[in-house]
Amino acid sequence: MKLNQLFASLFAVAALALALPTSAAVPPAEKLLPADTLAVLTIADWEKSAAAAKGSSLAQFWRDPAMKPFAEKFERKLGELIGQEDKDFAREWAEFKPLVGGQITLAVIRNEWQGEANTGPDFVALIDVKDKAKQLRDFLDKCEKTDADAGQTIQRETVRGVKFSRAVAKDAPKNDDAAAKTKFQPYTGQSGSLLLISESPKSLEKVLARLEGAGAGLDESPEFERARSTVGRDAHAFGWVNVKAFTGLLAKLPAGLQDANPLGVAPARILDAIGLGSVEGLALAARSAGEGTHFEAFIQSPQAKRKGLLAMLTPEAKEAGPLPFTGVDTTKFTRIRMDGQKAFASLERILTDLNPQLAGMATIMLESLGTDKDPNFNLRKQLFGNLGADFVTVQKEPRGTALADLKSPPVLYLIGSPKPEALLEAVRTVSPVPPTEREFLGRKVFTLQLLPGLGAASGQMSLSTSGGYLAVSTDTAMLEEFLRGAEGKGKPLGDTPGLAEAAQKIGGYNTGWFAYDNQSETLRLLFETLKKDPQAIEQLLALPVPIPGVNIAALKPLQELADFSLLPPFEGVAKYFGFSVQTTVGTPEGISFKSFLPAPPGLKK
Repeated sequence: MKLNQLFASLFAVAALALALPTSAAVPPAEKLLPADTLAVLTIADWEKSAAAAKGSSLAQFWRDPAMKPFAEKFERKLGELIGQEDKDFAREWAEFKPLVGGQITLAVIRNEWQGEANTGPDFVALIDVKDKAKQLRDFLDKCEKTDADAGQTIQRETVRGVKFSRAVAKDAPKNDDAAAKTKFQPYTGQSGSLLLISESPKSLEKVLARLEGAGAGLDESPEFERARSTVGRDAHAFGWVNVKAFTGLLAKLPAGLQDANPLGVAPARILDAIGLGSVEGLALAARSAGEGTHFEAFIQSPQAKRKGLLAMLTPEAKEAGPLPFTGVDTTKFTRIRMDGQKAFASLERILTDLNPQLAGMATIMLESLGTDKDPNFNLRKQLFGNLGADFVTVQKEPRGTALADLKSPPVLYLIGSPKPEALLEAVRTVSPVPPTEREFLGRKVFTLQLLPGLGAASGQMSLSTSGGYLAVSTDTAMLEEFLRGAEGKGKPLGDTPGLAEAAQKIGGYNTGWFAYDNQSETLRLLFETLKKDPQAIEQLLALPVPIPGVNIAALKPLQELADFSLLPPFEGVAKYFGFSVQTTVGTPEGISFKSFLPAPPGLKK
C-alpha cells in the first residue's frame, strides 16, 4: 500500500477534526511518545471526532443539497487528481478508513538529528483501530500481497517482537542516494489495535518501549506538561511544538560571512534579539461544543524572559471592545492596546541587538527625515513621541462588485495619540510628496498620493484627527463618516446579537487585543464574485506588487478542482455562516491567541 498518501491524508483530516473527551483504547500520546519528541498532533478518538465534524456548520454546508453540484464535482476531480499519482490509493483508502476508530497521533521525533544539512528528524503516525485489530491485520496482509504481486520488494524489520514491512520498487534508489532520501518509504506494523507507521525503526522501537512502560516519555518533559495543563486540559484536538529544541539547533548554525561583514547578523543573535530565545514551545488546541468552536494558540514564553517582538505582542490589559461610532455594518474590526512609544523603543533595541552598526545607520537616517523642510524637526519626539496606546482598524463592505473594489474595501485606521494634531503635522512633515490640504467640518484633512500597486483603488490616502485619534484611510467617504461622529447614524457594532457573549468565551473586551470578523458578509461577496467569474480567483489572490520569481501557478490545481460557477446563490446557504471573535492575552506563562466561532443563529438547536 502507498502509505505516503495515507499519511498525508490522515494528517490533513486530523488537523481539522475535533473530538469529544473520551478514554482511548491505547495510552494517550504523551505516554506513547518518547521524551525527545519535537512535535505532536493528537486526537483522542477518531469516531467521535468524525461525528463532531459531521455536525459542524461547515460539514452541514458541504452536505446541503444546494451545494451538491459543486461538492460532487470537487470530490470527483480530487479523486482523479489522487489517482494520477497512485491509481490504487482511492480504493485502499476507502477500505482502510472504516477501520480507524480510536486515537490518531502524528509526531516528529528527534533521535540523533542535530540540524545538519540534508538530514532531518523522524516522523511517526500512530492509529488506533479499537476492536478492529483482526481487520487491520487482514488489510495489511492484503496490501503486502498486492505490492508483492506488482513486482515490489518487501523489506522486513522486527522491532521488540513486532513485525514491520515496507514495499520498495525494485528499481528504487539505494537508501544512501539523494533520491531515496526525498521519497517517503515508511515501515508499517501492528501492535494489538495500534497501527504504527514510520521510516525509522529506531523511532518505532521507542514507541513500542513506551507501550511496555520503558524509557522516558513526553509526559516527563516540563515544557510539554506546562502546555498541556495550560491549554490542553480539556482540548478535543491538541498539538505541541518543542520550539526550544529547534531554536537551540538554529543557534548553533555557523555565522558564515557575518564575522567579515560589519552589517551581517549571526543566527543566534537574531533569535535572541527578536525574543525567540525565550520561547519554550507552541501549543495548539481545539474544542467543540454546542455553542460553537474554540481555537487557541499559546506561545510558551515566561514573562520574565520575554523580549523583542514577543514583548511587543503582549498587549496591555485594557478595554479593547468596539468603539461607539463603529457601526453594525462593519465587516472586520481590530483594536490593540499597545503602547506605541514603547513599541518603537523595542524596535530600536531589537535593531541594536542585531547589529549596532546597522542600528547606528538607521538612527542617522531617521533623524534626518523632515529636517529639509524644518531644521528643528525631531522625528523621534514629534512623530514617535506622540504615539498613544490604542490602534484600531475598521473595515466595511467594498463599494462595488468590481475586482478592484473587492481587493480594496474601505478601511479606516485609527492611531491613538495624546496630541493627534501634532502627530498629523509630523506625518505631513516627513511625507516625501507634499500633501494637499482642505477642511471638513472644521478639521484639517491632508491627502497624499500613493505609489501604484499599494492596494488603494483611489490611489490616495487621507488623514485627519478626531476624538484623540489620527485617522487614516484610502477611502475618503469612510474618513468623513468618522469625522462626522455623532452625526453618523446606524446601530453600533457592540449591539450585534451574541457579540458580547461570544467575547466573554475568550476573555472579554478587557484583554487589550480584540478582533471581530463578519464571515457571513465576507463570504457572501466572495461567493457572488467567483460564481460570476470563476477565473477571478487568480486576480483576487494576486500580490499587489509583483515579486520576481513569485507567481500563483500553485492555484491551477485548485481551479481544476473547484468549478465556482456551480456555487449556489449565497442566500440559500447563508445560515451556515456567522461571525468570529479573537483575543490576545498576555499571561506570566506566555501569550495566548484565542478564537471563538459561535454556532450561526440559523443552526442553533
